[in-house]
Amino acid sequence: MSSTESELNQLRAEIDSLDEQIINLIQKRAGFAKEIGRVKKNSNEPIYRPDRELDVYEKVSKKSSGPLPASVIRAIYREMMSGTIALEHPLKIAYLGPEGSFSFEALRSKFGSSIESVPLPTIADVLRSVDADRVDYGIVPVENSTEGQVSSTLDMFLETDVLIYSEMYKKIQFSLLGFQTDINSIQKIYGIRIGNEQCRSWLSANLPHAEIIETSSTAMAAKTVAELKEGAAVASKIAGEIYGLHVIQEGIEDVSGNTTRFIVIGKTHCPPTGKDKTSIVFSLANKTGALFSVLKKFNDHNINLTKIESRPMKKNRWEYNFFIDFIGHKDDERVKTILSSIKAECLEFKFLGSYPSTDVNQ
Repeated sequence: MSSTESELNQLRAEIDSLDEQIINLIQKRAGFAKEIGRVKKNSNEPIYRPDRELDVYEKVSKKSSGPLPASVIRAIYREMMSGTIALEHPLKIAYLGPEGSFSFEALRSKFGSSIESVPLPTIADVLRSVDADRVDYGIVPVENSTEGQVSSTLDMFLETDVLIYSEMYKKIQFSLLGFQTDINSIQKIYGIRIGNEQCRSWLSANLPHAEIIETSSTAMAAKTVAELKEGAAVASKIAGEIYGLHVIQEGIEDVSGNTTRFIVIGKTHCPPTGKDKTSIVFSLANKTGALFSVLKKFNDHNINLTKIESRPMKKNRWEYNFFIDFIGHKDDERVKTILSSIKAECLEFKFLGSYPSTDVNQ
């Protein structure tokens, strides 16, 4: 036996010994998690806690000194927590399907693989499914860094009683997928509207002759191309792998670093973490200074607004609902004061949730 082989065998023996310890510790951790699940069930507490999830990620990231980066450690713990949650109570999570959509990728990034994923054809179906208690949670896109708000998500908050429970940001990269390799022979392009818009310049420059056909999701675009054996799809590389399509061109989005914010919706409230965000929606009387009066309250209380959007009211023409995100939790005294004050000035007011604020770069 050479000295190199002897050294490798010794190192591998060390790894085998460590693996045995790691497995034993993982199973021991799972046993404690199972007991926590029992306590939660007896006290009727939610199984999934985004505040606890955030706490675990922050602690293990700080304890990680390399050589593996913190992102890898987080991914390992995501799967461990996914598995232990399944021991406590198998979660059913609805998402905009089918499998291979960006919502599916976001679901896996957030909850891991040890959950029951429920693909649904529209964003509205996801929110209605959560509202009707057919699933535990749903995950949907709410805004994009280049295209702005996802209107169908905002509108459905007015028709359901769901709450925002958590948020996450995911970088989006589009690929052109299909069976054909000759781009000039492509006559039809399938894709979701917002995805087509984010790739508009590339598509116009490279496929000006092709007919663009809108689908309900990027994954449905890939599935349609796979079934019809024609055209090309604007979708993710993962969708191409799932439906057996070639990557004709990668990275066709017009703006690099394109990011979508996804939200987890449910019916439970998340406790404060000290780093939270709150979302509300309200309507105001159509009179001078009404919106200014509400926005001024945030300034007076030194509360940072992170987003404000307006959506037309369907019943009253030229009147609007205002969606606002701001830093703070509903249980914070300052936030309690301002929400009480705002309600008094609104025609309608709806609390949409307080949840851990997530770093866009994570």
